[in-house]
Amino acid sequence: MLNERARMATPGMAVLMDRLMVEYPEAPVIYLSTGPWNAAPTLARFITRNMYPSGALLLTDWGLTQDRWFRSGQEHKRRNLELLAEEFPNMRWLLFGDNGQHDEAIYSHFAQQHGDRVAAIGIRQLSASEAVLAGGHSETGDHTGSQVPWIYSPDGAGMAKSLQEMDLL
Repeated sequence: MLNERARMATPGMAVLMDRLMVEYPEAPVIYLSTGPWNAAPTLARFITRNMYPSGALLLTDWGLTQDRWFRSGQEHKRRNLELLAEEFPNMRWLLFGDNGQHDEAIYSHFAQQHGDRVAAIGIRQLSASEAVLAGGHSETGDHTGSQVPWIYSPDGAGMAKSLQEMDLL
């Protein structure tokens, strides 16, 4: 996490985000990550270098808690999504994550609690090598009972196409 050039941007994702900003110019962009705060400068350079829209970084603290050696990344995401829902009660959310480990379960829980406030959930499908680096991947879930549409694609172009079909882009 010291060099932003060590990471590759998801193909087409910056273009998708730019198109969303044109379509919804008043919408905030919030990058919710389990990454630590000391990586914020690197993440900000990555965002700028790869032409993603600027936005708030919601990162986590690393270190001891009262009951564990390291903080829970899953809990960090869950808690911050709930805080965002409270702070922006009239916001309709478009959530993006990946199938690396826990985003699907976290977003599914959020959608169950706030389904009327989630426009769609986009999950980037990791390649086999990315899944190894991420410590595995979740299986594509069955969301047929969800009132929130789910999008699965390995890149931003696939997500854009699905969002267009849903008249969200």
